[in-house]
Amino acid sequence: MKSNFIKRYWPVIGLGFTFLVVIYYIVQGHKNIIKTSKTITALPSYALQLKDVHYVHDDPKKGAKWELDAKRVRFSKDRSIIFFSSFCLTVSSNGKKTFDLRGEKGKYEKQKNLIFLSGNLRATDGRGCKLYTDHLVFNENTSRAYSDDPVKIEGPFFNIKGKGLVLDIKRKKIEVLSDVRSVIQKTIY
Repeated sequence: MKSNFIKRYWPVIGLGFTFLVVIYYIVQGHKNIIKTSKTITALPSYALQLKDVHYVHDDPKKGAKWELDAKRVRFSKDRSIIFFSSFCLTVSSNGKKTFDLRGEKGKYEKQKNLIFLSGNLRATDGRGCKLYTDHLVFNENTSRAYSDDPVKIEGPFFNIKGKGLVLDIKRKKIEVLSDVRSVIQKTIY
């Protein structure tokens, strides 16, 4: 009876077996696609990328205006963070240009009103004074900048080296925090 059943329905049994094999490979293939897609999800972590950008940020409430020229700018997906590289940042206070700052990388966090700058930073003010450091954090709300790294300040008749600084743009004051060494050169009037 058993062999008679198999002889009689072998095409249906073969078709059912083939159907099960196809379903098995479809399910396995779907799992492989999902595994592969998990590795491909390394999509950009930014929403927009621009090259050779000029960006002006002016908010009368904050007292400081800044202009950014950068080779490359990227915006986070929620557009709350701006990343930039190879930049020149011009800061103005009360309508007057305060200083130009050049560097390699930066990040602006809009909600915190903070600008993080790094990479061979060089600032120059209108009087010819130059400031060198590697990291700087600028707070828009207070118009102050901070650094914990070694700093060097050069002026027409002085050189100052030290570690860390506080730069107050409104009061036009720079304070070197520690390990201060200064050289004042005599000038003839």
